[in-house]
Amino acid sequence: MSEPVWERLRAPDHRPLRVGPVREATVRELRVVDGELPDHDGAVVFDAWFTHDGALTVVRAAVLRDVDVTPWEIRASQLIVEASDGRLEALLAGSGPVAAAGELERQACACRGISVDAAYRAIASGWETVDAVKRATRIGFGPCQGRRCVPWLAARLELSQDDPLAQITPRPPLVPVPISVLAAFAPPER
Repeated sequence: MSEPVWERLRAPDHRPLRVGPVREATVRELRVVDGELPDHDGAVVFDAWFTHDGALTVVRAAVLRDVDVTPWEIRASQLIVEASDGRLEALLAGSGPVAAAGELERQACACRGISVDAAYRAIASGWETVDAVKRATRIGFGPCQGRRCVPWLAARLELSQDDPLAQITPRPPLVPVPISVLAAFAPPER
């Protein structure tokens, strides 16, 4: 996939989306490749969790074709993850390192337009973890959800990528999801 994962559920020209009913499936194996489900129309994964008994993984995803969206909820006995940035695994594990790379030049967070100076001021004020600087400056709250700026920030804090202090807490959705897609999963009103 050539576009960044955070752009995959956005309609062209930001037109309103037409969201269809949720399609449900139960499968033995579910493959996730670069945040997508190749065996389910290339649906983009945005949430996942284990069932209470831990026997199944539930994955929520959506397929966008022009402005038509097909939401999916898939239950799988086994999840096979390939070419991942680590966020899905971290979400399912509850924490852990998120792999990413990249160096920004003048902006610490290009998505939110937060300057390198703002990041350095927060660090100079005593904030010592990526999560603390994120909360003090709003770095990592943009559409990429920290994929571009968190590695840069960890390096400025002199933290190795696998250090827990260099991580942000992954929370669903894994990618920005239009509210109309999330609403498709709401239980029907009685």
